[in-house]
This record gives sequence, C-alpha cells and structure tokens, in this order.
Amino acid sequence: MDTKRLVYFCTIVEQGQISRAAKILNISQPPLSLRLKELEDELGVELIVRKGHVWQVTEAGKVLYERARQALNQLTEIPSEVRNAAGGFTGRISVGVSMSFMSYFTEVMPRLSSKFPMLQFRVFVADSTTLEADVESRKLDFAIVLLPTKKEIFDVQSLSMDHFCVVCPVDLIPPQVDGTFGVKVLQDIPLMLLRLWYGGRTYDQVRKEFQKHGIAPRILLDSPNLSVILGALDAGVRAAAILPLNQVPNNFHERYQVRKLDGILDGIQPGIINLPDRYLTPAAQEVMREVLKGRVRSNM
Repeated sequence: MDTKRLVYFCTIVEQGQISRAAKILNISQPPLSLRLKELEDELGVELIVRKGHVWQVTEAGKVLYERARQALNQLTEIPSEVRNAAGGFTGRISVGVSMSFMSYFTEVMPRLSSKFPMLQFRVFVADSTTLEADVESRKLDFAIVLLPTKKEIFDVQSLSMDHFCVVCPVDLIPPQVDGTFGVKVLQDIPLMLLRLWYGGRTYDQVRKEFQKHGIAPRILLDSPNLSVILGALDAGVRAAAILPLNQVPNNFHERYQVRKLDGILDGIQPGIINLPDRYLTPAAQEVMREVLKGRVRSNM
C-alpha cells in the first residue's frame, strides 16, 4: 500500500473536503481525486460516499483512517527513535497542561532539561476538556488534566492531589476565623478566579460551591493568566484569590494569607492522559515518568 496515498486520504478526511485537502497538500484537485479512487480500487471498498457536494466517510473509511493515521504517526517518529538509540534523546515532545496544574510540569523542567538537553518541549495550555480533545486528535503526546476525564478512551495515571486555597491580604479574613474555612466566610469579599475564556471545570467547581450555599459570589476579576491575578494582589487589590495550592509561589506564603478552602470537593485530582494506541517515543515515555516522579510541594 502506497504511503503517499494514505497521507492523501488522511488529509481528505481531516479537512472534510477534497478541494481543501488539495490546497493543504499543494496539488490540484483532479489528481487527488484520482489517488482516492486508486486507493478504493486497491482495497475493493468505498471509502467516501460522494453525492454532489455532500460526502461522508464510510465505516471502512473510518477504520482505514484510524489505522493509517497511527501508522503515519509511527513513521514520522522513526528518525527520532533511531537517533535516540544512537545516543541521547532528541526531537520534540508536545505536552498539554491545564492552567490549574502548571506547576506539575514546570517544577520538573529543570530536571528534564538537564537529563534531556537535546529535547524540545512544546507546551500547550488550555482547559482540561480542550486538552482531552487534543490528545484524542493526536495533536499532543500526553496532557496533564483534571480527573476524572470525560471519556474512557485514555490511559490515565494519577498525580498527587491538590487543594483549593485562598490567597489574600493578611487582614482581609477576620482574625477570629481560624484554620481552614468554607466559602461562607468569603460571601462579602471580592474574589479573583483562575479561568480560561471558554470556561473550565475548575472554575465551575468554585461557582457551584457558592451556589450550593445560596451565595452569589462577588467576582471582581477572572483571568486565564495566573500572573494577572497574582500581580493584582501585589498591586494592592483587596480581594481574595481562589487558586489551586500548588500554583501559589513560595514567596506569596510569606506576604499573604494562604489558607486551605474546605468544601470544594475533597481535593483536586490531576492526572496524565494519553492514547493507548498512539505510539509514544522512548523520549516521551521517559518525560511522562519524570513528571509522575515529580514531588509536589506543600506549604500548608
């Protein structure tokens, strides 16, 4: 079976149109249509049903696409794997990281860069739902997301549990409130929340906890960028930031109240997900193992 035909077929499926695939492949449409017909003739099955401008991939076409995409992905990794076998990991690892769990990757980066100096890390930050879709579509080698996942197609490995905490000026929480506390203490205090523009399960968890107690939270600021929230605190904004504990820099524990927040689930469970049928280079597998070995600090 000709590899180039498989590339053409996968591109047609992914682009949804032969004309669009032809532009991506930088060839004219008639030869591309001919290559598709040759592939169907070779296999003796119809891969795409065409009725005017409407077409859809047949069941046989879906099977071919999945197997072809897997084979092509493996072919692209052969050069890196050969170089790795010759000595030293090389190539690029594509990793997805939920905004809520950045420290789980960044804190092991010094060890990764020292152990694998020839590797390039491409890191994508998004909400867990988006990262699951990117792993499923094979854009990412693996991702660090909020568990449980919405789909059962992934291999899942749990990381250390995290917890929500409140970060605020030292005099913002009344002194009579000792230890950990629930959201009722925050009902009259302006809040800052970590949130991607298109939502995210962590943000939803916080809002639902307030709603459960009949409280309309006073959200002063939400942002997908942790530095915006931390910068607002440093600029003197008198508000309480609700954040995953492991995203709070060490120096903030010295200058602000950092208190564990009860009630928003029992904790936040991050994990690593990847597709079981996707070929992962030895380098990607080693990086996953290093992330799993990473120690998550606890300052409370």
